[in-house]
Amino acid sequence: MQAGSFFPGSHYSSIYAMAGDDCSLFFDLDDLTEKQQADHLSNIELTAMLQVALACIGHGKDHLALYEEFLEPGWQETLQRYHGLFSRMTKEVVPFEHFSYHPKTTFYQSVANLIKDKPALTDVANLYMSSGSNEIIHQNSQLLEINRNVNSKKHFAENAPAYGIRVPDTIVTTKGALRDTAVTAFFEKHQYKVMLKLLGLAGARNVTAVESIEATEDYVAEYDSEMVVLLQERLDLENYTEMTVDLVVSTNDIKIANLRKILFADGLWVGNLIGDSVSITDEQSRTLIKVGEYARHHGYVSKEGSNCGIDFFIGQDGSLVVTEINARWTGGLFPAQILSQIDVNGRDAVPFFDMVLIKEREAYVDFIERHLTGESEGEFTMVPIGFGCFPVPIDGQDYFYSWQMVMGDFDAFKRTKNQELPAGVMITADIINPYQ
Repeated sequence: MQAGSFFPGSHYSSIYAMAGDDCSLFFDLDDLTEKQQADHLSNIELTAMLQVALACIGHGKDHLALYEEFLEPGWQETLQRYHGLFSRMTKEVVPFEHFSYHPKTTFYQSVANLIKDKPALTDVANLYMSSGSNEIIHQNSQLLEINRNVNSKKHFAENAPAYGIRVPDTIVTTKGALRDTAVTAFFEKHQYKVMLKLLGLAGARNVTAVESIEATEDYVAEYDSEMVVLLQERLDLENYTEMTVDLVVSTNDIKIANLRKILFADGLWVGNLIGDSVSITDEQSRTLIKVGEYARHHGYVSKEGSNCGIDFFIGQDGSLVVTEINARWTGGLFPAQILSQIDVNGRDAVPFFDMVLIKEREAYVDFIERHLTGESEGEFTMVPIGFGCFPVPIDGQDYFYSWQMVMGDFDAFKRTKNQELPAGVMITADIINPYQ
């Protein structure tokens, strides 16, 4: 069975098998630092939300692999409710009887055994990314090397300009060379406003703002002296808007699948703004297609169409600067693909991550159902995306991760949430301001 990170579609059938894979692309999972181990575990548990969302993205011939924690009666009931809500919003979902459940610690080994027992189950195994952790499924060392190159921040910063792709001013160094004069000069050049980037791990775990060499050394203190460190100029968000997009890279075509504005709360990525208010020019589109050509040139392509995410900034003058390429599924692809299957009535959508007290789980799902897109006619409507099945302890209480989307008036949603729901449900939502 062919394996890879294919853009979803009805022209083939998938077994969706997605867990936390970022770290194993560049690091040996048996030789992680203590912090890497904690971040890797957190990433694994976060991907439970992605697994749930895939039920809404897939179709009747697809299959879905989930963590066996979803079999716990409380989570199984919630999973069944989500499946019912998905079925009410969209024409096709992955059938509940096509779900399979696998141990968190041996997830891919278990999925590989399923594929071995049923080799004709689907056309492809659809992975979040082709990495070391799921090599037992893709069994392709060449694909692994391609993904290491195309997903590498270092490789992209060094090679993208030759393809006519503008990237931030960058210096590539190592932890042991942070006191070199070239690094000092780089900090001075950019008035000590610098982004530090590392290889491996997902999201904000490998990207942070630093304002001194000392702060950089503190951030990488746990790594050995050969650890690769990228330092980039920090683009001023007063002059730039941060965006992201997914490309479908196939043997015959490269096309833009969706476009999103990135949303932050307290400095952390929490979701996206998707809708007609988010747009780019034809010239900017052509630049993004160049990124797809870069990925395809380096071997990241398939006849089904491989998914490739791009993070970029648009300046007030219309200039486009690409900061990162992700040869894999992206967090924003999930809600964007769900939106493509429902009637949005011209409204913007704000998908975002949040947290909910486990004891308020039923109240949370009841709230979504009351305001379900396609059935509710209020100032806003709700789209369920996914939820985690692992407890997250905060101040002596257990929460779970939630992933949802608001259609329409986000301020009206916040007011209604605070009126209808107890404290401890979607605790981040109040600080999200999508149009700032």
